[in-house]
Amino acid sequence: MHASAIQSITIKASEVDFALLNDADELQKMLRNITELAGLHHLESVTHQFSPQGVSAALLLSESHIAIHTWPESGVVYVAMTTCKVLDDDKLQQIKELIARLLDTEKIIMKEMAL
Repeated sequence: MHASAIQSITIKASEVDFALLNDADELQKMLRNITELAGLHHLESVTHQFSPQGVSAALLLSESHIAIHTWPESGVVYVAMTTCKVLDDDKLQQIKELIARLLDTEKIIMKEMAL
């Protein structure tokens, strides 16, 4: 694999509803939706529900991984995806819009870096 074929995407969303950020099933579903939209392939998943609140979840992909971490008390969520299938700007915008819609927030920061 050539080094330039690796892409890392990070997304931070804020002002997200507490209940949604504490819903492990919905967050896992969101990761699967992002994976499908990106044309990536899910292999395995892991989820951890923290007490009193918060969720960390990850999907192992044949192309690498995607993970989510939430802080419901602050209304903040962080999504990180690394993939050897480089996604174009249109696909990245579609992912950003999907996350904004699923989390019901306009407060989204997305950063992309080719490695």
